Amino acid sequence: MSFSLIALAACVSNPAQDSSAAEEILESKGFPISEGLLEPYERYINADPLESRVYFRGSDYDDFLLGTSYRLITMIFEPGDKEVIAEFRSMEEDWIFSKYISVYIGTEKILDSTSGFSRRTDTSIVDGGSLGSTVYTHEIYSVSISLSDAKRIAFADRAELTVRFGGGAAGYVDRNPHPLANMKGPRAVVNLAEYFDSADTNNRSVGSTELPEEPELRELAAANAGAEEIRTKSEANENLPKSPLELELSNGSIVLLKPGMFRGYGSALKVVKLLPKMEVYHEEGLWMRLVEAVKEHNFGDDLAYYYLGLAAFELGYTSAASKYLDKSIQESKRPLIGKCITCNGIKLPADAKLLKARIDR
Repeated sequence: MSFSLIALAACVSNPAQDSSAAEEILESKGFPISEGLLEPYERYINADPLESRVYFRGSDYDDFLLGTSYRLITMIFEPGDKEVIAEFRSMEEDWIFSKYISVYIGTEKILDSTSGFSRRTDTSIVDGGSLGSTVYTHEIYSVSISLSDAKRIAFADRAELTVRFGGGAAGYVDRNPHPLANMKGPRAVVNLAEYFDSADTNNRSVGSTELPEEPELRELAAANAGAEEIRTKSEANENLPKSPLELELSNGSIVLLKPGMFRGYGSALKVVKLLPKMEVYHEEGLWMRLVEAVKEHNFGDDLAYYYLGLAAFELGYTSAASKYLDKSIQESKRPLIGKCITCNGIKLPADAKLLKARIDR
């Protein structure tokens, strides 16, 4: 008992999971961090004050359920990098010494026979209770992938996601995420990577531009460089014809039923049926279809307003997006009422705050 308590205390006090230390290090490196931005992601943060280093690490399987035994995919990102490190972990009774990694979503090959990885080995013991335990040997392959590929993998339907370990003595072995895998870890890392990649791009754009000597012009040039991504999205939609619903979205005027103790039950029941559909629209980037689904269920919780904010942002309506995200963050503060219980793998209000910070910057 005493050993368990000591081990638990060590885990709780682990300085690697310290968002305040991470914020200090990142701010010292020039990354803009608003107060409390990283706090909801503490379990994915690794901060090393001695090396002045911060990186984010998350796996497809919830470590608190069965430890590391069923991990398949781990993603790692360090602010300042332009790529994500993806680790793919084989767990087979026959050790296959693979020569390449391929990743599929359905039948579409996302990573094509990736080579040039680093490889290490590990073992784990899976407790089978009265049936005894099984010892597994693992090969863990680390490879650099683009942020866009990391995003597609992290947000893919896990039933459609296949990792192929090939070229070894066994030919190839296909693995899919465990049925209980929730992909929260990789999704959190990708969300954080997008935020810091945007911040780094803005900083490097400012640094590579010849800024005028006058302070006022220098500030203006920096602001213009920092808003480049948002301005590009807005200009892309400037002359496109808009449906009445898209006009309503772009004006920030969509208002959903405010849930309460004695109202909104009908909409809440409809939400349960529409959540899988909205998850697909989100993953496929079908933004107006997502907005239609949100309007259909008409339930003004934090998830619904986050979806509206994300759709508005992706379509270039950043002012409207900011309004919807503010509503999402406000709804997240209401215990039970107005706060989604099952958020389709989205972390709220953390993801809403991250996107809002990108827009505000």
